[in-house]
Amino acid sequence: MTAPRSRVRPTQCICVNCGDTVHGRANTRRRGPDIAWYAHCRPCADLVADQMQPLGLLPGGGVDIYQCRTCDSLRVCRTGWRTRCHTCLDERSAGPSLTVGARLLARLPDEPALADRVRRFAGLADTDTIPTRAAAEFRAAIALGEELDRHRRDGWTDLAGDVHGLPWYGARQAPFSHGTWGLHLRCGSWQRLRDRTCAKCPPEPDDRTFAALRDTPYLLYLVRHRGLLKFGVGGASRVRQHLRAGAQLVEVVEGRHADVIEAEAVLKRQKRAAGEPLRWWRTRRMPESFGAGTEVVRNGVRISLADYLRDGIDVTSRFTSTPETKRDSA
Repeated sequence: MTAPRSRVRPTQCICVNCGDTVHGRANTRRRGPDIAWYAHCRPCADLVADQMQPLGLLPGGGVDIYQCRTCDSLRVCRTGWRTRCHTCLDERSAGPSLTVGARLLARLPDEPALADRVRRFAGLADTDTIPTRAAAEFRAAIALGEELDRHRRDGWTDLAGDVHGLPWYGARQAPFSHGTWGLHLRCGSWQRLRDRTCAKCPPEPDDRTFAALRDTPYLLYLVRHRGLLKFGVGGASRVRQHLRAGAQLVEVVEGRHADVIEAEAVLKRQKRAAGEPLRWWRTRRMPESFGAGTEVVRNGVRISLADYLRDGIDVTSRFTSTPETKRDSA
């Protein structure tokens, strides 16, 4: 005879961030609230209580986009629930949450190019020792970029998702999430990216999803507009979209899809480290193609894309050659 299955939910588990055992139900005296799908002890939960701020961008009120106050990255979460940054760990992160970083560090002696990218991401000198936490955050940033890029398509910007398992495990751990959302530039509406086309606009024949193929050629670009620089990734149509909006081309480098995503993550990290927010009157004059300005810096910031994508090919001339130049070179 089979015993009936217990309906009592277990109340003992492990804090995903520090590895301590916690008891009781979520958000009680002996245990903090569950955050980003995982159990937290009370000290870890309190430490990130103010990490994310709601932006109030999504329609309907059921879910919202939250922005990390440390690195400005975005994450989608149900309204009233607790979430945390996809990338940022903290001083209490230990044990299982740093395992991914330790595995990455073990590879670096045999992969100097990868070690160089991790140091750039963490803002370290060539001789500095890479902390395990920095390596874990690098892996989380790359995993986030790859996940979002599966949903990237022409005409959409400011993608925000919810990757189950980040920032602790370096990869998605379960399929369920609060979805991936993006801002459609044509109509200015935030939508969940379920299909290839906008739910409010007539379909465009050239819309396509950018598949996350590691060896597919991809572009890392830099454009300028009225004292601002915008970096980003995408295809040729994305670059031309900025040019049609009035931006001036600075540099375009082509590389492997995976390398371009890593380079973008490093640029975002360094933008965060600079800690110089743009004044409102600058962002007000940005073209619509710049989106919310999460990848925008002041013109005085020195950026050479070739330094971030060292195995890439400079293809700036593809977008600057005039018809007469092309005929002369034929």
